[in-house]
Amino acid sequence: MRRLIPALSLTVVALLAGCGSDSGTGSGGSGPDAAAKTTAAADPVAVIQEAMDRSLSSTVAIEATVKVGGTTVELNGKADPAGKKLEVTGKAPQPIEARVIGDTAYLKADAFGGSKPWMRVDLNKLRPTSSLRQSFDVETQTGIIGGITTAEQVGEGRYRGTADLAKAAEAAGSNTAVRDSLKSGAKLAKDPGAIPFEATVDAEGRLTTLSYTIATKELGDMVTDITLSGFGEPVKVAKPPAKQTEEAPKEMYKFL
Repeated sequence: MRRLIPALSLTVVALLAGCGSDSGTGSGGSGPDAAAKTTAAADPVAVIQEAMDRSLSSTVAIEATVKVGGTTVELNGKADPAGKKLEVTGKAPQPIEARVIGDTAYLKADAFGGSKPWMRVDLNKLRPTSSLRQSFDVETQTGIIGGITTAEQVGEGRYRGTADLAKAAEAAGSNTAVRDSLKSGAKLAKDPGAIPFEATVDAEGRLTTLSYTIATKELGDMVTDITLSGFGEPVKVAKPPAKQTEEAPKEMYKFL
């Protein structure tokens, strides 16, 4: 999940700081302020965006699938954004295992062809548009929510609408990785201003699923499906044994 999940953007951190303030509202909850809050809470766009913030405010379990051009990336893992920890297994498209601690990732995949099972990667050296970075970065995959232009509730906790990738990139603020990823997606998209999405929000106001499709100019549809669960559950990630780990060669960073 710039750092793979470790670094939530300053924008999201600021938003998260404003979440969870729905208790202790003082006396009565009446008057113009209360009415404004009620209106905002009922607005589908606000509901979805606030739900994403709540989902990433603590530890979370992640299932993600990205399909494009005949290739499918499947990932399952658990993340602790505040603690900068992530553990993921999946297929990308070959089997892969990753552990992220701070700004360091440990990757295990036969495709790397190293002399040891695990490869140590300095996440600060990855390109902003790195496919590896984007695959593991929940915020990159959910960044489209910042660009929602239309949304409607279509059932209990179910929403659908459209998003503008340029607007989403602008909403990413200082998060270079998310912003550049969204800009790259916009260049590939046939209609970057109208990306269809569907989302679900649970009774606690947390985003639990997000699906969206980017119709590209040359690669066909890029379909992303994300499921979030296990909110607040402990996430423990350990470094692989040093004797089983080697540094990623410089040339490898050109492809990650």
